[in-house]
Amino acid sequence: MSQSQTQREAIGDLICCALVLIGSLILFIGASSLPPPRFEPLGSAAMPRILGFLLVVLSAVVALQAVAKLRQPKTPTVDIEATPNSPYRGLIVLAALIVYVFALDVLQLPFLIATTLFVTVTGTAMHRFAARSIVIHGALGLIIAVLISTVFSRFLGIEIG
Repeated sequence: MSQSQTQREAIGDLICCALVLIGSLILFIGASSLPPPRFEPLGSAAMPRILGFLLVVLSAVVALQAVAKLRQPKTPTVDIEATPNSPYRGLIVLAALIVYVFALDVLQLPFLIATTLFVTVTGTAMHRFAARSIVIHGALGLIIAVLISTVFSRFLGIEIG
């Protein structure tokens, strides 16, 4: 008995969520070793913690949807376009997260560029690799980066990258 495409996608989503949670744990561990704040209100560990929290929340949403798909009654389906590479999406997201933190911390890449690229890569990996997906996630990444940067600089008095 073969699994339906929906089941494979749900299992891929759960694997992706598990890998994202591992990445978030790495962020939390890294943030715990950063020095406490001296002058700014949040300190240098705030951004990794916020990013880790957002990743956990979004991963939980995706995981709940995947579990709901798995619990649906099985109906016979015809697999027209199976996605056997679904589990690799999580690996791509985890690798993107590690590269993102490396780019911000070691390479000192500007926040707007690094965040835009991170959202573009992870969004495209979780969706489908197509030009339209890259454009949509790139625009979304830029909007998110600008919003986060604006909130931090205007309301919290913290300049990030």
